[in-house]
Amino acid sequence: MKRRLDSEQDSNKRIRLQDTPGRSRAVRVTPPPPAPQKSMPKADPQRPRINKLTPARPFPTVPVSVSATGPPSAHKEGKNLICITRKTPLATYLRRCKNVIINDGYKTLHLSAMGAAIPHLLQLAVALPPILPFGADEIHSTVTTGTMEVQDEVLPDDEDEDITYRTRGKSTLLVVIKVGDGEFEGNISGPAKRPGVGPRPKQNPNPNPKPPARAPAASRVVVAEPDQDEMEL
Repeated sequence: MKRRLDSEQDSNKRIRLQDTPGRSRAVRVTPPPPAPQKSMPKADPQRPRINKLTPARPFPTVPVSVSATGPPSAHKEGKNLICITRKTPLATYLRRCKNVIINDGYKTLHLSAMGAAIPHLLQLAVALPPILPFGADEIHSTVTTGTMEVQDEVLPDDEDEDITYRTRGKSTLLVVIKVGDGEFEGNISGPAKRPGVGPRPKQNPNPNPKPPARAPAASRVVVAEPDQDEMEL
């Protein structure tokens, strides 16, 4: 088989194939289109610098009825209000929620998440009911979605200019898990007490106390003043 190129300048090249000396077949070969070139995005030198501020918590860190300066062991209220973040693993939240329901007596959990932590909360809401010692018909969940406004700092390139703020929306998710009627069955009065540790017994005062011994009086030292005549000499 012989191949013969008719023209090199023609964009549509023809290749003539000769099977036999007296017979030939022409085939049109179209070159593939050029691949599109991807343009790299150019960096915008005028793009402002953004500092994302920490959004407000949906629940207070310490309940209003509890002293904020007291030890953490005395905080019994507000244990069922939990904010979910991506920094804490799922197993830690499962163990914490189980202890709040079984040991502390709470029958209602309020779990809140924001932004990228919402998938983490959904996994927790699905994995928590099977590990609780209650029937599936006794556990009820309520899911509420919303949007919260958060603020960001816009840092100027010139240090002499003032910092401006911008507001944007962020998705929120609230899951309320209720066991039975949801009534609290624990005790929140007073600080937590360790077992076997009670108040110290009061000691009876001594009916005949002895008077404290007096210290001996210090000897007085008198220094005689010199005469006037001796001072003049």
